[in-house]
This record gives sequence, structure tokens and C-alpha cells, in this order.
Amino acid sequence: MKIINTTFNLIQNSEPITLTMGNFDGLHLGHQQLIERVLSYDDTKHAILTFDPHPSSVLRKQPFNTLTQKSDKIELFSRFSLDYAFIVDFDLAFSQLSIQEFIDFLRQISVKRLVIGRDARFAYRGEGTITDLKKYFIVDIVDDMLYNHTRVSTTYIKDFLGNGDLGSARKLLNRHYSIKGSVIHGNHIGHKLGFPTANIDYDHYFLPQNGVYYVRVFVDGLWYHGMANIGNNPTLNYSFEKRFEIHILDFKQDIYGKKIDIVFFHYLRHELKFKNKKELIEQLKKDELAVRKLII
Repeated sequence: MKIINTTFNLIQNSEPITLTMGNFDGLHLGHQQLIERVLSYDDTKHAILTFDPHPSSVLRKQPFNTLTQKSDKIELFSRFSLDYAFIVDFDLAFSQLSIQEFIDFLRQISVKRLVIGRDARFAYRGEGTITDLKKYFIVDIVDDMLYNHTRVSTTYIKDFLGNGDLGSARKLLNRHYSIKGSVIHGNHIGHKLGFPTANIDYDHYFLPQNGVYYVRVFVDGLWYHGMANIGNNPTLNYSFEKRFEIHILDFKQDIYGKKIDIVFFHYLRHELKFKNKKELIEQLKKDELAVRKLII
């Protein structure tokens, strides 16, 4: 798969392509269905077009939390036999393309066929419709994928994660939810409690519901089991901003500054406020025991 990541006006391609386009945040089952349809055509090359950063962060001029970041999407795209992944630098100039300018861009990169969902919109303020596209391209409209009578979407998955329902999120993603983050210095409270933690800078990833989780952590080429806490630390050292900390089991290495992968496997409990440090430590011991019982 050839990755082309630049501004829209610099993307070049002369080979006829069948293309699907969108944000593809999470690359869930609905997105995967679109890619599979693209790959079903053998009369063209196969391509996907997405945007970075997420359009919402540019248009709203504020950070927007996503299920996947650019590196994640590239890795997920590479699992399919696509020929091209076009990653457009999303900026105000691109967001303001008229319907005809957007269509001219697609023609410039030799799009022959578009595979899109029934509610696909494009161009300035989403004014472009499927009817506009049909004037210039073969358009294959893919039906919505439903789960519990609801359309599979990134928002739907965020709702499940926000309620701690990792199982439903896993079904719709077709994989365990995971994020990447850098290990940063914290206040070392966990070490004083006997449960040293790696504090994670999770950038603009969407975090699941506050609480305690069984996770697996990929550090320096090896996988480890861990106990993660997401929340505000209501018992000791309250934090206004949500924090993400991981106690990696049977692990004593210094990993400050390193980027690690965290995969969510099981939601253990809500975040709780305890009367004192002793009660907190007792609960942490119970949490660790629960995690160790989940390890297969």
C-alpha cells in the first residue's frame, strides 16, 4: 500500500481507482465493509481517502478526541490489500472547497468509482450530495451496518466505551480498543501506596469511562499485563483533568518518555472515593487479584 500524505492539490495519481472516502475514525465494521466493497472491483486500483487532523478539530478550533490517530489508521489500512491510502492535510482551504472544486480534485486523482454510505456528504459545509457525484463517477452506495437496530458509527462506539461496555465496542471495532501514549512523570502517589504507576499522556485519544481496567501493555517489544485507572483520583491528589495511569504487573523498568501501546480487555469497576489511604490500598489489592484471575 502506497501512502500519500500531503495537501489535496499536491496529490497525484494517473491510474483509474475505486475509492472510498471519509474520516474513518476507529475503522469500525461499517468502515471495513466499505473497504471490502472497494476491493471487490477488479477493473481498477483500490484506494482510500481520509483526512488529518480530524475535521472537527480544525472547524471547531479546539481539540477533538478520536478513537484512532493517523498512525493507527495507517496500520489498520495496511491490513487490507489497498493500493493507495490518500491522507489529505485537512485545513481551512480544503474545508472551503466548493462542490465542483471537490469533484475536480477527485477527477484529478483519477477516481472512476466511489464506494460510499447512503448519507455521504462532501465539500463546503457538507453541501455536496450523492446526486452531485453521480454526474461524474460510478457510485456504489453501501447499506448501513446495524447493531441492535442502530447504525454502526464512531459515535455509537464512543457511547459504549463511555459506559464501560468494552464488549460491544470490541464487536463493532472487530478488535479490542487500544490507544498509544507516552509515559510521563506524575506525583508518585502510586509508588507510595505500593502500586507504582506509569502516567500516560494520551494526547487526544478518547478514553473509556472512568474506572479500573484490566489492560495489556506493549513496552520495548514485549507484552505485559496491567491494571489501569482512568479518572480524577478522588481519594488522593485530586486532578481536575482526567488522568490515565497503569500499574504494570511484575514490572520494575524505568520507561519514562517511552511510547507504549495499551489494549483494553476488561472493565473492573467504577472509580471510587475512599475514606482514607488504608481503604484505597485494600481495594487496590483486590483489583490486582481480580486482574490476575483474568490473565489466561
